[in-house]
Amino acid sequence: MIKNYKTVSNRYIKQNKKRTILTLIGIILSLALISTMGLFMKGTEKSQIEQTKQEQGTSFHLMYKTYNDDILSKVKNNPNILHYGNVSMGDEIKYKNITLQEQFVDSGASEILKYVLKEGRMPTKSDEVCIDEWTKPHINFNLKLGDKITIDKKEYKIVGFLKTYESMQRKKTSRAIIFDQNKKDGQLIAEINPKGEFDQTLKTLKSLSEKENIEENHSLTRIYQEDSNKSMVALTGIVISIVVIATIIVIYNSFQINVAERMKKFGLLRSIGATKKQIRAIVFREATILLIIAIPIGIVISIGTIYALQRVLELLMKENTPISIVSIDIKTLAVSAIITIIAVYISSFLPARYVGNISPLVAISSRVAIKKESIKKIKNKTLNKILNFKVLMALKNIGRNPKRCTVMILSVVVSATLFITFTTLVQDAIMLKGTNYEYQNIELEIGTNSEFDNSKVDKDLIPRISNLDNVNKVYLKYPTISGDLEISADKKAKEAGDIYEIENLNGSLKEFMHTRINVYNKVTLDALKKYLISGDININDINSQNGVILVSNGVATDNTTKKRYTGKLTNYKVNDEITIIDEYSKEHKVKVMGIIEKNIFEREVSKNALSLITTDTVRKNLTNKEVEIANIAIDLEDSELHLKNYEEIYNMIEDNQDYSMVDWVDANATQKSGVLLIQVLVYGFMTVITLISSINIINTITMNITLRRKESSVLKSIGMSQKDLKKMIMYEGVFYGLVGGIIGSIAGCGFTYIIYDVLEDIVGLAWRLPLKLCIITIVVSIIISFLSTLIPMRKIEKDNVIEAIREG
Repeated sequence: MIKNYKTVSNRYIKQNKKRTILTLIGIILSLALISTMGLFMKGTEKSQIEQTKQEQGTSFHLMYKTYNDDILSKVKNNPNILHYGNVSMGDEIKYKNITLQEQFVDSGASEILKYVLKEGRMPTKSDEVCIDEWTKPHINFNLKLGDKITIDKKEYKIVGFLKTYESMQRKKTSRAIIFDQNKKDGQLIAEINPKGEFDQTLKTLKSLSEKENIEENHSLTRIYQEDSNKSMVALTGIVISIVVIATIIVIYNSFQINVAERMKKFGLLRSIGATKKQIRAIVFREATILLIIAIPIGIVISIGTIYALQRVLELLMKENTPISIVSIDIKTLAVSAIITIIAVYISSFLPARYVGNISPLVAISSRVAIKKESIKKIKNKTLNKILNFKVLMALKNIGRNPKRCTVMILSVVVSATLFITFTTLVQDAIMLKGTNYEYQNIELEIGTNSEFDNSKVDKDLIPRISNLDNVNKVYLKYPTISGDLEISADKKAKEAGDIYEIENLNGSLKEFMHTRINVYNKVTLDALKKYLISGDININDINSQNGVILVSNGVATDNTTKKRYTGKLTNYKVNDEITIIDEYSKEHKVKVMGIIEKNIFEREVSKNALSLITTDTVRKNLTNKEVEIANIAIDLEDSELHLKNYEEIYNMIEDNQDYSMVDWVDANATQKSGVLLIQVLVYGFMTVITLISSINIINTITMNITLRRKESSVLKSIGMSQKDLKKMIMYEGVFYGLVGGIIGSIAGCGFTYIIYDVLEDIVGLAWRLPLKLCIITIVVSIIISFLSTLIPMRKIEKDNVIEAIREG
C-alpha cells in the first residue's frame, strides 16, 4: 500500500532493477571519470615533483652561496620553510687514483639532500660518511655498508652510497658527505613548504640577499609557482570543461531515456490527482537516491584505479625505487562529487519538467513518443534499388523520432570526442617523455676529454672488452663533423617557423641551418634499422655514395617569436643531396639514404641543429683524415653486474690518465623510471577513457532499444520477421555509430586544436590533424554501436507480441 506519493520512487527503483542499474552505471561512470581525472592530475604533479627531486638529488628551492646570521635567522623563523640547512665544502683528498671531495652537512641539509642516496642513509654522526657508488672498484670492489674508510687520516664508517653522476666520474671526483652540525661557513639551502604561501615565501627569501648570491632551483620552483603555470592552468580548465560537459550529457541521456519509457505511468499518476510539482518531486527523489548510491561507488572506483596504476608501476619498475602517483586529495573528490550532484539535478530537471507538462491523456496513450509524419512519395528510385527495405526502414525509424536520434548520436559524439581529445594528448606525452632510447641500454662508456680529431681511444681495447663476460654489444662513436647547410625554400619545414639563420653569401642572402654529423660503427648503424621510417641502411651503399641517415625531428626556438618547437626540422627526402659547409669553410656533399625520427643513441639533443648519421668511411672521405675512435659504449647483458665489468675495464685503462670512464646505470634507471611513469599514467588514463566511453555507448543504446518493445512488437505483428527486425535495429546502430563517430571526430579535432594552441608555449608541439585516429574512432564507434544492439535484442526476441503491445 502506498502511503505517500514519494514512495513511488522507491518502488520503481526496486521493481525495475535492470533499468535502474543502467542509469546508475551512467552516473557512476561520470563521477569516476571526473574524480579519476582530478586524481590523475594531482598524481601527475606529485610524481613530477618526485621525479625532479630524484634526478637532481635534492629538494631545495633556494640556495644562498654565502650568508650571515641575519639571513639564517629570517630563514629559520619563517613559518613556511619546511627544511633548511648548511652545506660546507671541505678539502679535496687524493685517495688512490681518485679524489674525494669533502662535503659537510647538518641535519637540515641531510633531509634536503637525501634524494641523492642510492643505498643506505645520510650520516647522522661525525664519524659517518656517504660516498659515490662508482668508487667501489677504485677503493675496494667488495666495499659495503658498515665498512670503514680512512679519509685524511680520520676513520669513517660508510653508511650510504650515492647515485652516480656523469660529471663527477669524468673528473674522477667523488663526494664524501660527512655530518657536522656546527659548521656555518658554507651554503645555506632552504626548502619551502608547498602547502604554505609558496610564491610569497620565495619572493621574501630572494629579497634577503643580492641576486648574484642566490641560486634558485627553477626545475622545482616553476612546478609550484602560479605565474609560471598559466598555460597549464588554462589547459586543465579546458580539459575539465570537456569532462564536465560530457558528464552532463551522459547523465542527461540516462534520465531522458528512463523518463520517456515511463510516460504512461506518469500519466496514470496525473490522472488520479498527482500535480506537476509532485511528478517532478518523484523524478528528483529518484535522482537523489541514485546519487546516494553512486557517489561512494564512483569515488571508490576512481581511488581503486589510481592504486591499481601504482601497483602496475611498482611491478614494472622492479628493483628501482617506484615514484608514487597516489595522491588522494579530499578536495578533488569533494569537487568531483559536487559537480556530479549538480550534473544529475540539471540532467533530471529537463526530463522532469517535460513529463510534468504533458497532458495525462496524451501520456497514458503514449502518443507523445510517436510523431505523425507527412506521407511523401519517395522520388529517389536509385536509392531504393541500392538499399534494401530493412535499411530504408531503419532510416525512416531514425527520422521519425528526431529527439531519440539526437540522444543516441549525442552519446556516441561524447565518447568519440573524449577518446580523440585525450588519446591525442597522451600519444604526444609519450612522444615527448615516454620513449625508450637505445642509449638507455648503454651501461658503461669509455672516452677522452674531447670529441674532436685529437681524441683517440686505443682500438686494441675493443676485442678485449668484447670478450669479457656479461658484455652484449660494443658500440663505437667517432668524432663528429659540425657545419652548416644551405637550405632552399622547398626544403624548409613550414610548421617549424623561423628557425633558420640568414647569412650574406657572395652578396646575396642565404638561409642556413647548423648541422652535426654523428659517426658510428656498423653495429650501431645496424641497431638503427628498426627505427627507419623511409629508405634503407646499407653500409656498402652509404660508403660508396657518401650517404647519411637523416634525423628528421629536433628541438628549435623560433628566432622571431622565441617559442619552442619540437618536431620535423626540414623536408629532405631519401636520395636528396645535401651540401654541408664545415667549420673550415669546405663544402661536402652527402646523400640521404634513410630517415629516422630521432637519434636514439645521443643523450643530448642540439637545439636549432639538424642531425645526420654516417660511417667512419664516409667521414674519412669527407675530411681526408684518418678516423680515430672517440668513445666506446658498452651494452651489458645484466646491468646489475655493472660494477664488476667496470672494475675489469678500468684495470685495462687505469695507466692512461687521458681516459675517462662513465657508469650510466643510475642515469638509465632514473630515465627509465620516468618513461615508465609517463607510460603507466597515459596508458592508464587512456584505458579509463576508452572503457567509460564504450560503456556509455553500450548503456545508452541498450536502454533505448529495450524501451522500444511495443514498437518492435507492432512491426512483428504486421509481418516483419525476427531476423529482419534484428537487422533493421543493427542498421540503426551502425548509423548512430557512423554519424556520432564523424561528428565526435570533428569535435575532438577542434578541442585538440584549442589545447595545442595552449600547449605551444610549454612544449612547442605543433597541431597535426589526427586523421588515423579519427578513422579508428569512427570504425570503433560503429563496431561498439553495432554490438550494443545485440544485447537488448535477445530480450525482445522472447517478447510476446500481444502482451508487449498491450503493456506499451
